[in-house]
Amino acid sequence: MSRTVHILRVLTAIALIAFALPARAQDADAALLVADSVLITEDERLVATGNVEAFYDGIRLFTDEIIYDQKRDELIIKGAIRLSQENGDVIIADSADLDSKLENGILRGARYVLNQELQILSAQTDRVEGRYTVLRKVVATSCQICGNGAPIWQIRADRAIHDREEKQIYFRRAQFRLLGVPVLYLPTMRIPDPSLKRSTGFLVPRFFSDSELGFGIKLPYFITLGEHADVTLTPFVTPVTRTLELRLRKMIRRGYVELNGAISKDSLLPDSPRHYLTGFGAFDLGQSFVLSFDVETASDSGYRSNYGYSGRDRLGSGITLTRVKRDVFFQAELLNFETLRDNESNDTQPTVTGNVTYERRYQLPSIGGELRATLGVHGHKRVSLDDVTGRDMARVNLDLSWQDEWTVGNGLRFGLVTSLGLDSYGVQQDSTALGRTNNVTPAIAATLRYPLMNVGQDGARYLIEPIAQIAWSGGSPSVSPNDESVSSEFDESNLLSLSRFPVKDRRETGTIGALGFRMARLDTQSWSAGLTVGQVFRETADPSFSDSSGLQGLTSDTLLALNYTSNWGGSFMARGLFEADFEPVKTEARIAYRRNKVTLAGTYVQINADAAENRTASVAEWSLGGTYKINRHWTAQANAQYDLLTDRMAKTGGKVTYENECVSIGLGATRSFARSTTLVPATTYELAVSLRGFSTGGSGKAARRTCRK
Repeated sequence: MSRTVHILRVLTAIALIAFALPARAQDADAALLVADSVLITEDERLVATGNVEAFYDGIRLFTDEIIYDQKRDELIIKGAIRLSQENGDVIIADSADLDSKLENGILRGARYVLNQELQILSAQTDRVEGRYTVLRKVVATSCQICGNGAPIWQIRADRAIHDREEKQIYFRRAQFRLLGVPVLYLPTMRIPDPSLKRSTGFLVPRFFSDSELGFGIKLPYFITLGEHADVTLTPFVTPVTRTLELRLRKMIRRGYVELNGAISKDSLLPDSPRHYLTGFGAFDLGQSFVLSFDVETASDSGYRSNYGYSGRDRLGSGITLTRVKRDVFFQAELLNFETLRDNESNDTQPTVTGNVTYERRYQLPSIGGELRATLGVHGHKRVSLDDVTGRDMARVNLDLSWQDEWTVGNGLRFGLVTSLGLDSYGVQQDSTALGRTNNVTPAIAATLRYPLMNVGQDGARYLIEPIAQIAWSGGSPSVSPNDESVSSEFDESNLLSLSRFPVKDRRETGTIGALGFRMARLDTQSWSAGLTVGQVFRETADPSFSDSSGLQGLTSDTLLALNYTSNWGGSFMARGLFEADFEPVKTEARIAYRRNKVTLAGTYVQINADAAENRTASVAEWSLGGTYKINRHWTAQANAQYDLLTDRMAKTGGKVTYENECVSIGLGATRSFARSTTLVPATTYELAVSLRGFSTGGSGKAARRTCRK
């Protein structure tokens, strides 16, 4: 039976084409009809019935009966109609009169569905030139309508016009309703259709209440500047402040620029306007060169924190030129730093810094191993002209190193590194230091590893690896002031390094040994874990290392590092430096969990006070944040930061979000506690409401509700 119907439909289509051909011999784009049966009347009308389909230029029409009037080139459609377009828009109507191209005509009792989200019901719909859809007596919403209930929101209008090319919907004499209650009347109204990604207009407003700034509304206005640039202006008015926020984005042929900023006039500091600006840009110059810049500035130390923009208390701006290739690395940068901390002065802090680094690798197949040559140039300057506190410095470093590694028959791995460092330092405005010093530092290090690996009955691989290194560095310790290597870190990455200072303003010298032990379980199907223990021993203590670095004295603190990952979503990392009595000097830990509806992330940090690192008080705090997807519509978020030394919260916050196919509502609150004289405790509440179904509100397909029977 189905084969017979299929043959009948094919013959019907052939007959229709033959009927239309004489009148349209020159028209290759005529509409095509397919139906179960076709009848040609005496007045040259074609009547197609039964599963009728019409096609033209990406438009498809489905109905039960179509009458084609060849003389008038018109389709008369009786019964339910479904008309779909290439972009996914659908029109469902009771009846219609259309031209053969399906571009012009009238549809009665129509429902217009855009991008499977926004639906517009109308008493009559006119199609004009295939571009415009004109709807009369309309109701528009993206909400699921169940029974006779009113949608959460709707737009009622006398007339609506959808421009397919501009992707805009224009309403005349519009009325906006919430739960069926009129709340806003507008003579004209324009919204972007769901398929439009960028359009000039208002974005989602945010209601804002802060214990310092008061209550206000942020109403962003988005402006397109061509296809590759846009600007967002956000006025923000409360009883305390008048603020204008700005975001500018621009894509160019080989680059990207983004600027974010704000300017305020408030009663917190009424004497002058307050402002901040941050910016980032990157440009591909060709030949693997990338030019980038960062801008960060603020009018005062508390502005960004007062308004919730950022809590950073040091600002950095700069321009950088970088080139990275397989065997070459080059970077040149000019940086400017500004401190907002109460206990620091921009006059005595290095504010302008310049760096140039060039590194090249050479493979030596004749003798084996790898040769590296590195050239570094650095300089920094202070604003102050005072002696000592206004010290300016510069240095040039040249490093040549060779390294290779061998494996002997029983699996023992032997590594050898040799290097030669040439350094020149210059100091100005410091009578306590030598004006210029030069150092030559030869060095050699031998490393032994004995990795033992086995595959367990569970299929996991188990590794045990003892590690030992002996190193010697000649030359003499640097006598230049320690401006750069104030804070040194001791971790797994530099356990076997020739020098553990972060930069080349100083180097480790003398005979130094390192012992380590590593064990691991590796299994991608279940869980993996690792443990690293290490310690450094030296012939002569280096006073340039601070107490909290873990590298002071003849014997370093013990390094202990753990890591764990699993295929069920959990991970853990911890690292610490411990004294001989196992008292912690510096510890940190991170934990994360992500599975199904739950996402968690937590951190812990503990660092002892150290005047050498400009840290007058110890730090010990933990932070925890998480998200719980209650169901398809509800999501809860919470975060907290706790100061263990003062035994009180530093910051707390939470947010609840409700989403469905037509609306997204987010309500959040944060509480910040003062930690400096420029900041005071503040509580902030924020409410954001977004209507789904057009481009500014995002898509709600994933959270679509269903009607209960």
